[in-house]
Amino acid sequence: MGRFARWYEKWNTTLIEKMGPSQIGAGHPEGVDDRTVDRACPICGQPLSLHQVIRPEGQVRSSTLVCPAR
Repeated sequence: MGRFARWYEKWNTTLIEKMGPSQIGAGHPEGVDDRTVDRACPICGQPLSLHQVIRPEGQVRSSTLVCPAR
């Protein structure tokens, strides 16, 4: 790991410790989150209950939606 990468990692860790993780949202009041309805996947159209969501630890990688095999 290079010198800049080490500095950036330390800076980022310090910021997260002091300020907390980033706030994610739409930027406006959102409607009620009704998860009782099994919505269709925006990619394959099958119900989302048949899918797998991979949520890795930490803040490095984002979640991944895995569509079922057809």
